[in-house]
Amino acid sequence: MSEQELTERLINGIITRLQSEINEWSNNVRLRAEAELLDGVKAVIDKYSSTLENIDKELNMEREYRLYDEMMKEKRERLKILEDAYAEVVRRIRERISSMRGTDDYKKFLKNLILWAIPIIGSQELVITVSKVDEELAREISTELGLNAIINTTDDDLLGAIIASADGSIRVDATLDSRLRLMEHQIKTLLAHLASSG
Repeated sequence: MSEQELTERLINGIITRLQSEINEWSNNVRLRAEAELLDGVKAVIDKYSSTLENIDKELNMEREYRLYDEMMKEKRERLKILEDAYAEVVRRIRERISSMRGTDDYKKFLKNLILWAIPIIGSQELVITVSKVDEELAREISTELGLNAIINTTDDDLLGAIIASADGSIRVDATLDSRLRLMEHQIKTLLAHLASSG
């Protein structure tokens, strides 16, 4: 081999070796840069991840609060509708019973209320308080039932009667309003059921 060929080989070998070192160094620099960049990104992510988690928690809490608030608003609206419906039912019942005054049906109504109260009081000697318009009817019922009763009147529009023992120690509110108050929960439950099924 000639000197020139040896020199070319030597130069080519050096160039090849330099190229491979440059490539290796370039790969190492790229890998190092990627690693440093990745470390930087991880540091930024770590730095802000707790902030992001807190923001996410706050958003979830806000969402839950709004949902709860909407649910409560809907429940309040439903309760108001239920209360309004109950008031309307009571008003209509009062109107219906009031319109029955002077009829045999109203007489039966008042008589049944008095009969309901007698065993509670445990005596035939009673003080019966009714509206002025029901005074004569109360006297008639008292006579029919053989009661020893004092009939008092009130200016209040009682539908029914307030019945007490002669000494006043026992008092029974046998008015329509009292009976409706006793049935309030049942009426509201029925209205709620009707509203949900209809």
